[in-house]
Amino acid sequence: MERKNPICLCQIPVDLQKSEMFEAIANYVNQIPKELRTEDRIYERRLTICSQCNALIGGLTCKYCGCFVLARARKKSQSCPMPGKNCWENMDNY
Repeated sequence: MERKNPICLCQIPVDLQKSEMFEAIANYVNQIPKELRTEDRIYERRLTICSQCNALIGGLTCKYCGCFVLARARKKSQSCPMPGKNCWENMDNY
């Protein structure tokens, strides 16, 4: 059965059960080429910041960009999408 309505550029469908959603996100994150992934310590720090943010919806999605934070935070090229404030700045200090 084909799923509809993906959100985020990672194309993970939104109509999955929560456990399926976490599995799909984990599979996606594991497929990101190593050279495009942020370091583990930075990834964990980004996730900590997101987990404390009021823009986190359902523990999975950022209200500003619609991305699954577990996926967005893993990519080196991404930044925090909060308007007017990049909460992930200066991650090299962690």
